[in-house]
Amino acid sequence: MTNHSELPVMTIEYAHETMQRHLDCQASMCPVKAQAKKRLIDAGRLVPADVPHQGF
Repeated sequence: MTNHSELPVMTIEYAHETMQRHLDCQASMCPVKAQAKKRLIDAGRLVPADVPHQGF
């Protein structure tokens, strides 16, 4: 069973793992995936599709 509860602290590495483990979850419905997504965005490791950016 997968835990969907937020964590007190989330590392960038754990955020990456969480995004993979919760691939089928929607961030709007899964608190830990939402936390992981925010952590990666704040760290500059993820750029949401709704934010314009230039690819390489």
